[in-house]
Formats: sequence, structure tokens, C-alpha cells
Amino acid sequence: MTAVQENPASAGEQALEELCRLAAQHREHGEQHGTLHPAVWRAVEESVLPRVAVPAQCAGLQWPVPRILDAVRRVAAADPAAGWVAAIHAPAGAFLSRLTPAIALALAGPRPVIAGSSLPVGSTKQHQAGVRLTGRWPLVTGAPAITLAALAAPVSSPDGVTATRWWLVPRQQLTIEEDWDALGLRGSASFTVRCATDVPFEHGICLTEAPRLDAPLFRYPLYGLMAGCIAAVAQATAERALTAFSRLATRTRTRHAAGALAEQATAQAAFASAGGRLRAATALLNNATTAAWDSARAGQVPNAERALLRSACCQMAEAAEHVCRELFDAAGTVAVHRRSGLEGCWRDAVTISRHALVAHRGRQLAGAYELTTVSAKEL
Repeated sequence: MTAVQENPASAGEQALEELCRLAAQHREHGEQHGTLHPAVWRAVEESVLPRVAVPAQCAGLQWPVPRILDAVRRVAAADPAAGWVAAIHAPAGAFLSRLTPAIALALAGPRPVIAGSSLPVGSTKQHQAGVRLTGRWPLVTGAPAITLAALAAPVSSPDGVTATRWWLVPRQQLTIEEDWDALGLRGSASFTVRCATDVPFEHGICLTEAPRLDAPLFRYPLYGLMAGCIAAVAQATAERALTAFSRLATRTRTRHAAGALAEQATAQAAFASAGGRLRAATALLNNATTAAWDSARAGQVPNAERALLRSACCQMAEAAEHVCRELFDAAGTVAVHRRSGLEGCWRDAVTISRHALVAHRGRQLAGAYELTTVSAKEL
């Protein structure tokens, strides 16, 4: 009798669809409790998303960048908080490409789930074998699912130069403080983690240094990939707001105007403006992503394309916030009710736009290159 083996790609797609289904089903749990439903956490861990950017030598998938971004957007369409978790876990697998192969394989384990904090709030004290890493790092998204945390902290080189490195720390060496209480993305469990542990020098990485592995995914700008995943959540949030407004407008009648909201000129103009803004931001983001990915497949990504990519990600986050606020205002009083769907979109979009990768710093890096041709390492 011949055993029938399931196609890995098909199985991965099924797991992703199941994650989306459960995320949509349990969205309200995250709003109420500040963390995803246990079934959704299990689905995150069992899905392909934490492994899509993990090197193949660590049993990772090394998906093409456009496919990674599309998967994140799909999860975010089902539940923005689950999408935010996916946006953090999905690109973090590429951190392992900065390690020697043997160390990457040992740290990854069978099913790595990686997240971290870019705030260099920890301290390091060097000793013969490595550093003593101590501190508290806020905003570690998806903390309940992680197997490995990447925590930023400064370290001094032998010549006295201090630089920030990300230190990879296994989950069992961390303490998680369940303190996430934000305006939006309520279920993402972006908790604080703390540790006081020894970390070998070899487990520290610099994200602005070249990866040890030469592959298109790892030639693609890592900061651009992380920002792109955040932009994918912003895009899904704006799309959800447009859908919610369209549905609401057909059945809502305002006090001082005849007919449904959908028949009023101000609502029509606001809807067209919001839709146009999102389409423009989407076109820019798609073009910038395609150009950078094509260059990564052919060789190196030019600085001009890196700058455009970061700018496009920032534009999407800004556009999504604009869209959600414009539609929230155009809907009037009915928008304040949670059942409208618009207030949740607005809260999520505001929270997304505050992330450092798509906020002021990202715009400044892109603008600096465009004005001076000076390229920062974080592009």
C-alpha cells in the first residue's frame, strides 16, 4: 500500500487559512483581554508564518518577499491584532541569517517563533565568554508565543566604540510581564520582557551588517522587510475601514438629511477621497516592493530603491490613518459605536502609524537620502 504524502505548500496554505479563520472568529477576545485567544496562539505557532523568513538550513521556508507581505495582509484582514503579531514574527526569522550556520541551527530549534524589541534599553557587562545582559524591554509583540527574543542593548568594542546589537535570548531565560494596554491592536500582547542572563558574543547580531547567507530574501533590506510587514497591516486596516463605511452608509440615516448616508454628497466625497488615497499608497508600495525584490533577486538593492521602499511603507501607514479618520468623521455619530467597525479601524491605524519603522524616523531616513544621497545603514 502506497502512503499518500501531503504537499508541504498545500499544508502551509491550509494552516494559514486556519489561522485566518480562527483569528476572525476570536477577534473580540483580543479586544477584551489584551491577548489573542489560546486557539489563535496555537494556530500562530503551528502556521508557516514564523518560519517564512527562517533560513532553509534551519528548516525554514525562505519565501519570496511579496508572498510574505501578502500572507501578513491576509491575517490582518481577519484580525488586525493577529496581523500585527504576524507582521513581527514573519520577518524576524531573517535574524538567523546574521549568525553562523551552526549557531543559527541550534538557536532556531524545530519551530522557531521570534520577536523582540529595538529599544536599546538593556545593559551589557562583558566577560570572557560573552555579556551579562540585563534589562526590561517593552513592546515585545506576540510574547506569549515566542521561543526566542531579540533584545537590543549597547556593547563596546575593544577599540572603545559603542554600538547597539540585538541579543538572542531563549524563552526559558525570560520573564514576561503582561502589561500591554494600548489604544489599538489590543490582542497583540505586546508585553514587556525582562532578563538577567549570560549571552555568548556569538548570539549577538547587528541588523545593519551584511547577512552570512547569500539569498534574495536576505539581500532584500531587512528594515524594509519589517516595515513592509507593518505597512501590510496598515493596508488591511484601511481596506477594512472602506468596507465598514460602505456597509454602514447604505443602512444609516442621519437626523437632518433625507435618504441614507450613502446618498449624501459629503459622504460620497469622503469615500472617494479615502479610496483614492489608499489606491495611491498601494500603488507606490507595490512598485517599491517589486523594484527592491527584483534587485534582490538579481544582486544588491540600490540605495535609491531602499529609500523609496522605506518612504512607501511610511506613506502607507500615514494613508491608512488618514483613511480611517476621514471615514470615521464622515460617518458621524454612528461611528462611535463599536458595532460600526470604524472606531476599531481608527484605533488600530493610529497605533500602527506610531511604530518607529513607519513613523518619523523612517521618513527622515528616506528624505535624508533623497536630499543628500547620504544613506543610513537602517535603510
